[in-house]
Amino acid sequence: MQDANAPLSLVIPNASHEAAYIRVMEKWEDLETNIQPELMRRYGKNIDERVSYAKWLAWCEDERTTGSMLSTHVPCTLHFLVDMDNEICGSIVINHEKTHWGHFHAGIVPWHRGKGYGTMMLRLCREMGMQSVQIVPYKDNPGAIKTILNNHGVWLEDFCEDGRWSSRFEINLGSLGEKMSVIMEASDRSEFGGLFTYDIPC
Repeated sequence: MQDANAPLSLVIPNASHEAAYIRVMEKWEDLETNIQPELMRRYGKNIDERVSYAKWLAWCEDERTTGSMLSTHVPCTLHFLVDMDNEICGSIVINHEKTHWGHFHAGIVPWHRGKGYGTMMLRLCREMGMQSVQIVPYKDNPGAIKTILNNHGVWLEDFCEDGRWSSRFEINLGSLGEKMSVIMEASDRSEFGGLFTYDIPC
């Protein structure tokens, strides 16, 4: 098991991540079909119709500029959560403006869940300058809710949309413990700020 205190970083995908992305997706797709966040997927409606890494990078670039692919229709940026070996442990999508579901959607790969990576990602967000996060997990996602409560999450409301119940929590990132050892490129530190929302299975 990887050291829960090992440095992690949030990086925007580029050509150098191709081999790591293909490795993680081949393993992840064998375990789950509903991969989250949605932009992480290399397929559309049919999981068997996978696109090339170059095409997937083009999708990400389109989302950064137009936001045309996802249901929010708001520009967003995907970051990989990577370890010191540049292996992908999860990802986070940050919308460039607030939507009904907030600004933040993330997922941890199945074989790294339960290791505290959700908390690590919250602290990375603090290192990026975010002051608080609103988190909107589905009520049937106990892993996410456990992470939220372990990090002083405050319940705000429950709501139902399309027949599925969700809960909204808020976390003051200043209430988290001492800052973790984080690798963060300077260009990533101040690109986004303010209120963020995510749904993260940990």
